[in-house]
Amino acid sequence: MKKIVAACAVLAAAASLPLGAATEKIDYEALSRIKQQGLTAANSQVMDIASWLTDVNGPRLTGSPGVQKAAAWAVARMKEWGLTNVALEPWADKSNDFPYGWTNDKFYMAAVSPQQFPIPGTPTAWTPGTSGLVRGEVALVTETAQDDLQKYAGKLKGKWILAQAPPDVPAFWTAQATRQTQEELERMELAAPPGPEFGVTSPNAGRGNFGRGGFGGGFDRNAWFKSEGAAGLLSTTPRGHGVYTIGGGDRTTDGSNALPRITIPAEQYGRLARMVEKNVPVTIEADVKNTYTPNPPMFNVVGEIRGTDKADEVVMIGAHFDSWHASTGATDNAAGSAAMMEAMRILKQSGVTLRRTVRIGLWTGEEQGLIGSRDYVRAHFGACNDPAPQRGGGRGAAPAAPATPAPQRGGGAGRGGCQSGYTLKPEQAKFAGYFNIDNGTGAIRGVYLQGNDAVAPIFREWMEPFRSIGMTSLTVRNTGGTDHLSFDGIGLPGFQFIQDEVEYETLTHHTNLDSYERLQPTDMMRNATIAAAFAYLTANRDDKLPRKPLPTATPAGRGSGQ
Repeated sequence: MKKIVAACAVLAAAASLPLGAATEKIDYEALSRIKQQGLTAANSQVMDIASWLTDVNGPRLTGSPGVQKAAAWAVARMKEWGLTNVALEPWADKSNDFPYGWTNDKFYMAAVSPQQFPIPGTPTAWTPGTSGLVRGEVALVTETAQDDLQKYAGKLKGKWILAQAPPDVPAFWTAQATRQTQEELERMELAAPPGPEFGVTSPNAGRGNFGRGGFGGGFDRNAWFKSEGAAGLLSTTPRGHGVYTIGGGDRTTDGSNALPRITIPAEQYGRLARMVEKNVPVTIEADVKNTYTPNPPMFNVVGEIRGTDKADEVVMIGAHFDSWHASTGATDNAAGSAAMMEAMRILKQSGVTLRRTVRIGLWTGEEQGLIGSRDYVRAHFGACNDPAPQRGGGRGAAPAAPATPAPQRGGGAGRGGCQSGYTLKPEQAKFAGYFNIDNGTGAIRGVYLQGNDAVAPIFREWMEPFRSIGMTSLTVRNTGGTDHLSFDGIGLPGFQFIQDEVEYETLTHHTNLDSYERLQPTDMMRNATIAAAFAYLTANRDDKLPRKPLPTATPAGRGSGQ
């Protein structure tokens, strides 16, 4: 009878624990030290780090002097904390290097007739400036076909081109800042395994400006405007409310064969367009100075805390360090970089023992196609032997050749398969796991498992100490568009956290509002603490995190997303 009672007591206790709790060894005293260091406002440095990365050293466009300055600061700060092997690690594959770095040094634009008013805006990256102060009339040219444009031949010299119709701008009918509701998190947890509906979507969907000016049949409209002697091109995005999205042009030239391209708010764009439609001549003046820097150094920022008995095995945490340039790149992605730097400080300052080495990677070139993290993975862990396809870069960028196979839409990172097999390096076998932050400032609510079911019971128990601050959910589904894909694509356990949206897609992602003021201090403190804890727990497991099989070739017609 006593045995039956004891057995019932054990079953009851097990039922009260999360799935998989009996399998994990957790030092709760060490977690308490991590939480004390990261969640106490008097101890936390995450917002100070974020201010240095944005207010002082932002923006951080890849290849620019700004990103070099920010990286030098990050290296110095991590050395102060006592991290080792802190460095700017050059990109190993020189074919990824940028022929030119670029900065915008001056921007002035205003209408001068028939009325005077200022026109705020930002030049598209890697496009030229003006030759000093220039004036020109505005022309609205929405045609895209070469034959249709011929009616403007000889009429555009010195003019600023409005190259799209003025967009309709809806009111803010819904709240711009949101958090994940419990119902949304539950739906995410119940999502089907990775498939076409949860695969990697195009990182350029719904974003950007003109692109590179090309239209069907190989016709380059922007080049035609240049040949006609236009002064420059103006674009906008339909966000309105003074918000606009910025991107990049062709980074392979010094701009001598291109036109100045400026993105302005929808309100000023619409005003100009409507006056021109009324046959009211409009003249604007502009003074834009952009500087090209040949052959800028290309690098990732790395540093580590050496482990003890398993020091030759590595846990990595990371975020992309680069940004766009219309603001200081706060939510995209100083938020992730500051949280991961703070996580390393927390681990060092709390004094917890780490069996495995914990390494931070702050990646550049993410906005141009995950170039920095793919380069790092290829250099350290291996790559698919298939030729790297030429494809569009990440999030509004010019094309870049990835260092690992391009993710396929139908099934997430790397699931499109590798036709020629992999060349793996010894470090690949000693890699324990990678955690990434790149969804803005919002609080971490869980983890995307990238189809790796085996880690679910492990992560479920690891989340329990953070349930009180909202980390509750796991989903088997994939998420794309950021640097964990570089690791996942070579068979390594790489994960992105589920985060609250806050204002990421509505107001800050790649926009002129992405400044320090949009960061949420409490969320930032929580994110850094959770990242530190997951790195600590991964470092101290007896075994490395479970892996999925290496992605293999997918038969034609299955999940290719074509």
